[in-house]
Amino acid sequence: MNANERNIGAILHLSALGQYLFPFGNFIIPAFIWSAKKEASSVLEEQGRSVLNFQLSVFVYTLVLIGLGLILTIGAFTNGMIAFQWDDHSFAIRNFEELQFSTGLIVGISAFVLFTLLKITEFVLVVYGALEATRGRIYHYPLSIPFLRQRLQNVSVQTNDNVSEPAVSTSE
Repeated sequence: MNANERNIGAILHLSALGQYLFPFGNFIIPAFIWSAKKEASSVLEEQGRSVLNFQLSVFVYTLVLIGLGLILTIGAFTNGMIAFQWDDHSFAIRNFEELQFSTGLIVGISAFVLFTLLKITEFVLVVYGALEATRGRIYHYPLSIPFLRQRLQNVSVQTNDNVSEPAVSTSE
């Protein structure tokens, strides 16, 4: 791996932080860099796939945690545990003194805490992936779902009949 590949690999990993610049920047920027550089280097092709798979995985985990947290937390509030009252000029929360933590509320709050930990972990792993790329190593993120798999290449294989048949192989 040459210096240019290491630098572009680090940029690929750090481009996932584009989510803090604009919505879905963690998908758009890495996908743009990956599509531009994947033909030039198999290392960059693998690094880009790793970044995008991790970002898609984090997106799935986020949807599950936020969905679970919202459903359970709102369910706890609407089951009479806490009553909201709106008047023409005021807003009040009743029964707040008698707050009892239901299982739904505890799991809902836990989902939001796990979401926060997920985002912190994502940030740390993206920076770590960039550091590994500058060291010339290909970093594979933990708990990453392989949405984008390695491309298959056609290779011709000679048979006994002297007829060429395409065979599929991977370069792992």
